[in-house]
Amino acid sequence: MLPRDIHIETVLGKLSYLYGESIIRYLKENLEKLSIRLTSTGRVRDIIIEDKLHFTLRMGDGYLLPTIEAAPHVSLSVTVTDDAVPFVSSGRSVIAKTVLKVEGSPYPGEEVSVKDREGNVLAVGRLLLSEEEVRSVRRGIAVKVRDHIR
Repeated sequence: MLPRDIHIETVLGKLSYLYGESIIRYLKENLEKLSIRLTSTGRVRDIIIEDKLHFTLRMGDGYLLPTIEAAPHVSLSVTVTDDAVPFVSSGRSVIAKTVLKVEGSPYPGEEVSVKDREGNVLAVGRLLLSEEEVRSVRRGIAVKVRDHIR
């Protein structure tokens, strides 16, 4: 096995565990266009497809974070009301009372894509509340947006 193949297998395994099977299908379809940038210590830093950044490494814990390019393929998602769409599209955090549903059973701290009612991706960010808390509390920030559509 070539070093590139070893890194690809490692990346596919991590992303399958973190974000589900749909991201793996997408990456395998684009395997020839995929490139991986490594840190000086040999860890995966960035995953790039067709010169667009899809995942980047969070240095604190080694977590691969999806960018807005990869968000449509992430199985964990939050759907928001129509009132929240302009705010989330401009990079604002998602307020709990604007959440319609949470899909994929994400835990607090996991990365989720934020979608409108039609399923269009608006942003990607970190879920701060559990699904039960979002439904019961109805106050506070549910998703801290990290990247949004432009």
